[in-house]
Amino acid sequence: MYMTSLNVKSPSLVQARSDAPSSVIMMLIHFLLLYLSIYGLISIYVDNIVIRSLKDAGMLLLAVYTLARVYRQQIHFLNLFLFILASLIVLGSLNVLVGSSVVTLVYGIKITLLPLVMLFAGMFMAEQGGMYAFARTNLVIFIMLIAGWCAQYALGIEKLITMGFVYGVNIKNYLEGVPRLSSITYSPDGYAYALLMTGIIAEQTKLAVKHRSFRLMIQLLTIGFLLLSTIRSALLLWFVYQVVLFLIQIRKYSKKNMLVLAVVFLTLPAVVFFGGRFLQSKNLLSSSSLLDRLQIWGSSLTSPFTMNGMIGNGIGSVGAASRRTHMMGLNSSNFAVDNQYFSLYEQTGWIGLAYFLMLFMWLLVTLVRRMNASPYSAGSRLPQVAIALGAGVAAASMTTNVLELFPANVFFWMFIGIALYQHRNAGDIPYKAGERK
Repeated sequence: MYMTSLNVKSPSLVQARSDAPSSVIMMLIHFLLLYLSIYGLISIYVDNIVIRSLKDAGMLLLAVYTLARVYRQQIHFLNLFLFILASLIVLGSLNVLVGSSVVTLVYGIKITLLPLVMLFAGMFMAEQGGMYAFARTNLVIFIMLIAGWCAQYALGIEKLITMGFVYGVNIKNYLEGVPRLSSITYSPDGYAYALLMTGIIAEQTKLAVKHRSFRLMIQLLTIGFLLLSTIRSALLLWFVYQVVLFLIQIRKYSKKNMLVLAVVFLTLPAVVFFGGRFLQSKNLLSSSSLLDRLQIWGSSLTSPFTMNGMIGNGIGSVGAASRRTHMMGLNSSNFAVDNQYFSLYEQTGWIGLAYFLMLFMWLLVTLVRRMNASPYSAGSRLPQVAIALGAGVAAASMTTNVLELFPANVFFWMFIGIALYQHRNAGDIPYKAGERK
């Protein structure tokens, strides 16, 4: 007689149990993204170390867990990536040995490098097939950002000040009294970049991929509210992103591509003329702030021929971290820099800047390989979008510390992680006993 052992579990039950932890983590990731998007608004009213640390602890734990989950599948990419990242942390920590503040170092790591390791969470989402879900969550945040800005615009700056917003930090005016509002983020700059990042990622939702009209609506809302934000570096990022993405998409010869290219060149003079007049009328082409920054950079930057020029002044010594520690009453420089390259140089010296260049070049090389290796599909657009977005970030970094703007930097690195992930084919890397297949 054939008897079935009571110890044998059905395959469906085993699969359900093995997928359950991943489903829970995916839900937590989406909840964390929503929390990060409104954290800036919460922090205006709640200055509590527990609340401030909650998001950082969640991001750190998530990064460690997702790194452990994707490491074997992406070992060739991650080995060099982790080596460079560890080298930067060690280099940026050397100043602690000569008396620099440990608190400043911690704030520097959490503001600049903690969002970077959310790249692992993006890889995990790609492994679980969660790109469309990630894009949907970004679409929700995108709508929340626009709704928050509209609500604040209706209230007006005077009313917002009576509600606890700080003028010059959370809200302010641009030339001729144009309001710069923070929406659900902490600052107007944070709002503009969060709007930009979530808008670009929202274009990757299944509905936007299938229906060009829906994607066009997202693009129009993005550029429309970016113009209203009057944050010029964000507009520069969007423009460079569009140009690079266009060039990548038409890089292969075809009659359709040649026709599109011809139309673009025919309409380009009119676009430049009328676009330039519009930007000039809104004072968005003013160069006074850039000239002020050039003067500050010339007088404030560390000489490259000194020891600090070689290894930097320590992670967190300038930029958003230094401004935060200055507000806490610590003896920090309170130097915003307003240039991501100079900010990295001031913190890690020209040696660290070389390491960062290696890191970004490794990301670019890997994305190009992913783009060339992928068959044409909706998913194959992700490396193209990531490369164009990276080019935009590189351009905007000339006048803003883009990688320090929260929560846009988190969304950016997660998207890069999704675009970098390469699904493992059977036989590429041997599985360990018991590893999920």
